[in-house]
Amino acid sequence: MDKETLLYQYFSNQLTSEEQEAFDELLKNDREFKEQYDFEKNLQKVIQEEKSTELKEKLQLFESEIKDEKVVQLEPESRFSVYRKWMVAASIALLIGLGYLGYNNFSGPNYNQLYEDNFQNYPNTVFEISRGESVESIERNAFSQYELDNYAEAITNFEKIPLADRNDYIDFYMGMSYLNLKQYDKAQEFLQKAAESETQLKAEAYWYLAMVALKTKDKQKALQWLEILVDMYDYKKERAQELIDALN
Repeated sequence: MDKETLLYQYFSNQLTSEEQEAFDELLKNDREFKEQYDFEKNLQKVIQEEKSTELKEKLQLFESEIKDEKVVQLEPESRFSVYRKWMVAASIALLIGLGYLGYNNFSGPNYNQLYEDNFQNYPNTVFEISRGESVESIERNAFSQYELDNYAEAITNFEKIPLADRNDYIDFYMGMSYLNLKQYDKAQEFLQKAAESETQLKAEAYWYLAMVALKTKDKQKALQWLEILVDMYDYKKERAQELIDALN
C-alpha cells in the first residue's frame, strides 16, 4: 500500500493490524511521511475547532498566499508548497459548502482517537495504603501492585481473595487491571459485573465499559453504556453526552 493510501486509511479509521504496523514504522523512520502526517493531523484539528466564519478567513488567507507565490517562477519545492496550500484551501472550502461537518463525518468516528482522548486510568480510591508499612494482607498487596502499575501482579493477588470475602469494588479494579493490560474481553467481563453490583463505583464501571467498547470499535455497546451514564449518573455526564454526539 502506498503512503498516501496509508494516511487516508489511518484518518478514516480503516487500518488493519498489519497496515497499522507499517504505518507506525513509517511514522518513526520516514521524515517526509511524518511531516505529511503532522500536516494532515493539524488540518484535522483546524477543521474540528474552527467555526465557519473563521474557516472563511483562513480560506481567504490561503488564497492570498497562493496568489502571491504564483507571481514568481517557482522551484519544485515551492510548487509543492503551493499545491499543499491548494489542498488546504479546497478542504476548507468544501467544509464551508457542507455547513461545517466534522472531519471524520466522512468516514465515521475515529474510535482510537476517541479512546485516547478520554481514557485515563482510575486511581485506587477504596483501599488506603501506608507507605513504608509491611504489606500483610492479600488485598493490600493487590492494591499496592495496582498503584505501581503492576497490573498482572494486582490481578494475581485479587484472585487470591476468596469470593466470600471479596469487597464489591474488587470486580471494578480487576476490570481496570485487565483494561490496562489491553485484555478487553476480560476487562468487559469484570467491569460489567461491577456495573451490575451494588458497588459505589457503578457509574465509573459504565464509563470504562464505554472505553472498552471504543477500543474494540463496538459503536452499539459504546452508545449503550454512555446513554446509561447520561440517564442515571452525574459521573462524566457532559463528556459522555459529547461522545454520544460524536458517535451518532
